[in-house]
Amino acid sequence: MPNKQHKIDTCLELIKNNNILVLATQGEPGPYTSLMTYASSEDRREIFMVSSKHSHKWDNIMKNTAVSLLIDNRDGKIETSRDKIKALTITGNFIPVSGTSQREEILESIAKVNPAITEIFAGPECGIIRIKAISFLLLDGPEKAFNFAL
Repeated sequence: MPNKQHKIDTCLELIKNNNILVLATQGEPGPYTSLMTYASSEDRREIFMVSSKHSHKWDNIMKNTAVSLLIDNRDGKIETSRDKIKALTITGNFIPVSGTSQREEILESIAKVNPAITEIFAGPECGIIRIKAISFLLLDGPEKAFNFAL
């Protein structure tokens, strides 16, 4: 990749062009991962997911707001183009949603990506996981890495 801005744009494109990620949280007895559908803010600096407030991941986030997210573009590349796979690790922190209007706006953005998940997780026992990105780590193939603090 030629320059820093191009690398940042690649990170933002990975966020924009996908809707599945791995969410990693920390709790007892240790790390916990979940495969999640997501939407993002227009600037791609915030990631939104929904979850039951009775889940292991929700409990972990309430106790430790630091998380890690993994987004990649491996679909269709595993067999023929492994060297073209890009993986983006986002470190970030949970930020509570403030108010009904913000909740509805986020649920609308998630519904555009996956309408079924919004219907399943629309009740009061469900919460929005809103992550503010702190840094990006982009792996471009097996050898090229790029770290960027936001």
